[in-house]
Amino acid sequence: MHLLKKSLLSVVLAAAGMNGAFAAVSADEAKQLGTTLTPWGAVVAGNADGTIPAYTGGLTTPPPNYDKSKPGWRPDPFAAEKPLFRIDAKNAEQYKDRLTPGTIALMKKYPTFFIDVYKTHRTAAYPQKWLDNSIKNATLCKLSENGLSVDTSNGCGGGALFPIPKTGQEVMWNKLSSYISSGIIKRGTKIEYVKPTGEVVQTADATISFMRPLGDPDYDGKEISYLNRTEYKGPTRVVGQTTLYFDDHSMSRTAYSYVPATRRVRLAPDFAADTPISTMGGAATYDDDMLFSGKLDRYDWKLVGKKEVYLPYNNYKFTYPDPNGGCTVKEYLTPSHPKADCIRWEPHRVWHVQATLKEGARHIYAKRDFFIDEDSLAAGLAENYDQSNQLYRYQLGAAIPMYDVKIPGFTELVNIDLISGVYVVNRTDTGIEPFKFTPAMLTGESTRNHLVR
Repeated sequence: MHLLKKSLLSVVLAAAGMNGAFAAVSADEAKQLGTTLTPWGAVVAGNADGTIPAYTGGLTTPPPNYDKSKPGWRPDPFAAEKPLFRIDAKNAEQYKDRLTPGTIALMKKYPTFFIDVYKTHRTAAYPQKWLDNSIKNATLCKLSENGLSVDTSNGCGGGALFPIPKTGQEVMWNKLSSYISSGIIKRGTKIEYVKPTGEVVQTADATISFMRPLGDPDYDGKEISYLNRTEYKGPTRVVGQTTLYFDDHSMSRTAYSYVPATRRVRLAPDFAADTPISTMGGAATYDDDMLFSGKLDRYDWKLVGKKEVYLPYNNYKFTYPDPNGGCTVKEYLTPSHPKADCIRWEPHRVWHVQATLKEGARHIYAKRDFFIDEDSLAAGLAENYDQSNQLYRYQLGAAIPMYDVKIPGFTELVNIDLISGVYVVNRTDTGIEPFKFTPAMLTGESTRNHLVR
């Protein structure tokens, strides 16, 4: 595949010129990394009131009931913990400083929505090579003049790209390259569309695999920044279909789709931006993937700053539902939103980035607010507004730290449409595992067959 072979340097130079790139941080600034800041830029110290503890290395020891023969299924290490308190529409004002506008809006719209706040655990953990590269990246990584491309010609990559970010674009690049090892696979993925009445429609049964080579210290072909491969097993109308799309360092997307009925592999240029995802019932767009995925060109990006908010975090109970517990799939898919007490919330620090649609650009979202976890660089919340500045869709990116393999927080996504009243959940029957792609899986022609097992 030509994308894996070409150098991106010429692309970056053409866009910005050697002297037009955003400047990296100074050597003196970088000295904070590994001292007062973690190697990826999170604050090491706890917060003033003690509700956010100091970072001490994350969670790397599985609980006693972890079964190595089921590597994709992770028992909850905090199952015995009880909520410290509950926040709902009645007492939200008391906690408004740590609630995002979208979370408050959900409480006001749905009396059944609340958040149970638990003790904070900073569980994110990374391999040493990734940490070392993150510190190096602080003075190596640069963006093009318009912030749409990453220059990797001097060794940038394989860690957090911008551990001391100065712009909203740099935070988003950190998120877009957040660490998931050599890849992630979700076998037995069920995409379920829940109507306001509570009726559940399973829109897809698939194997979905993801790859973020730009943030992987062990992958050499870093011309790709993100890849998504989906192989459909159901329902009947999509059996045998495969979609594959990947982004380069300017987030320009190449996409392929194979439909057995036509026996043809087609380019799929519409698998991007605000195109609705048909297998999610149209309740999410392609750039809603992982809270945000794709090119940054349609928005102006502002780094509002870092703040403390309540985030969905350490959500083992939601991601790996116990068939004998109180949050089985059948129980937690309730009308309007997932069953509120099946989601764990904790106070964490986040990077707040606001995206405003550029004049003349087209997108169904006029404004987007992202609250990105400072530790995992992946989990968080996204709040998307329509053209009349009304909150349209709320995305809950639940962090699931993979303690057995030092993957800090794969994001399990819930998309809630506040206007139509529907929501969509991606869940798995068999768990989430690290996965290594082969070159055969990265070509358009490969979509003719289901290669992932």
